[in-house]
Amino acid sequence: MLKTILTLVLLAFAACTEAQTAAWPDKPVTLVVPYPAGAGVDPVARLVGKHLSELWGQPVVVSNKAGGSGSIGAAFVARSNPDGLTVMMSATAEVVINQFIMVNMQYDPDKDLRPVTLAVRLPFVLLANPKQPYTTAAELVAFARQNPDKVTYASSGQGTPQHLAAVLFEQLAGVRMTHVPYKGVAPSITALIAGEVDIGFAGLPAGLPHVRAGNVRALGLSSPGESPAAPEIPPLGRTPGLAGFDLTQWFGIFVPAATPEPIVKELQLDVAKVLSIPEVRRALEDQGAVPSGMPTAEFEAFVRSEREKFGRIAKGLSIQ
Repeated sequence: MLKTILTLVLLAFAACTEAQTAAWPDKPVTLVVPYPAGAGVDPVARLVGKHLSELWGQPVVVSNKAGGSGSIGAAFVARSNPDGLTVMMSATAEVVINQFIMVNMQYDPDKDLRPVTLAVRLPFVLLANPKQPYTTAAELVAFARQNPDKVTYASSGQGTPQHLAAVLFEQLAGVRMTHVPYKGVAPSITALIAGEVDIGFAGLPAGLPHVRAGNVRALGLSSPGESPAAPEIPPLGRTPGLAGFDLTQWFGIFVPAATPEPIVKELQLDVAKVLSIPEVRRALEDQGAVPSGMPTAEFEAFVRSEREKFGRIAKGLSIQ
């Protein structure tokens, strides 16, 4: 008798789960971007959201909730109803970096957010003001070793991936440089072009147009291999003293931790479908982004490994 009751309960639960998944999404979906409109995550979210809306037959509303290096938007999603109708496209900071450099965070990225899938990976490009005497990463390493603290580098803020990319450069090359943080990627590139700072890391989509225009000089990519969008820019890891340099920006899909598994599965599959659309892939690859859509279990393992990597880089930096 007990076995029969348990069987009926399990069948009823399975039926409810299937019905819930079949009906999802039955309302507009909010795609939270924890950064300002117009740059970084935002255009990728809007491109993916447009095609998800067409796939689902439901509006996908991109909502920019900027501030706190992405933590304000991430906290909003973490506290949202776990019904699959509030989804976040994150950058790296709010899900793998902030926990190492911020105090009194309003959410736990490990416990309160569920990784769903990787959307894209984007290498950073190391840029230099063209008036500087170094034209390659090797020449920069040699110059920085001979001139401790003299080289200034821009970032989009304390503890951002751009900042930690430069810290990794210092750690591997055994050099000391001077950090000059700005409030965002665009101001940091503007300062670099104006000669206020000597070098700086920027996402390839943000930096490449300025390289093409001759406003800045590209010294290398932060990824292990070349980018199809800029095959002429060599990976930094091939430079003596920088072996093993591998640090990329990435954007991923996250939902509140209690979101039902069937919805997580459907969301991952649908994002992967969108990223496989030829025009979507082409638009992203032309900017230097590498579309993904990896399975959830693989993405969860990737997020864990990224937390370990950024945690090692940030250790002892005393960033607040």
